[in-house]
Amino acid sequence: MLRPPQNIRAALLSSGKDQFLAYGFEKASLRTICKNAGLTTGAFYNHFSGKEDLFSSLVEPMIHGFRKMYQEVISQELADLTTGVENELTSITYAISHKDEFRLLFECSKGTKFEGFKEYLIQEVFYPSYQEVFDRYAGRHVDPALVQIILHMKFEEYMELIYGGYTMNEVKKLITQLTVFSEAGFHRLLEDINKEN
Repeated sequence: MLRPPQNIRAALLSSGKDQFLAYGFEKASLRTICKNAGLTTGAFYNHFSGKEDLFSSLVEPMIHGFRKMYQEVISQELADLTTGVENELTSITYAISHKDEFRLLFECSKGTKFEGFKEYLIQEVFYPSYQEVFDRYAGRHVDPALVQIILHMKFEEYMELIYGGYTMNEVKKLITQLTVFSEAGFHRLLEDINKEN
């Protein structure tokens, strides 16, 4: 049965996503992607220039949305530290609603321009903003090694919340509790840092 033209791209994206999640970019078969979508490779090349173009089409819209959301969250955090729970919920909700795309980037992107995205996200996106928040509220430059360690701890917390199989109600409760824990530690740490002056 022939697919209506408007559904071809969607079918290829869906099939590609399944293959990439199951086998990773390098081992995913373009032929299998087309077969599972009920299409020919000729139909594929009418919509994508190649396998990496298909992969990019799956993850790039999420990356753009994430960057916009994250900048808004960090701006709020820098303006008012009491927005912590709200900011955490915004970030986690976005990540959970795009967890397949994050898995594609973190675990399945070897062989694409997105290889190493997890390290890029930690070092180039999260680290500068974390350093800025710490420096702003400490009123001085905080040891980057300390910020790096705290960032890695926070990242693992996020991974557990995103992939741990929790319901959204459980995530909301956990975020509230974890934010109380983090903020108390953050304020106590700032006191300790300021004693060093």
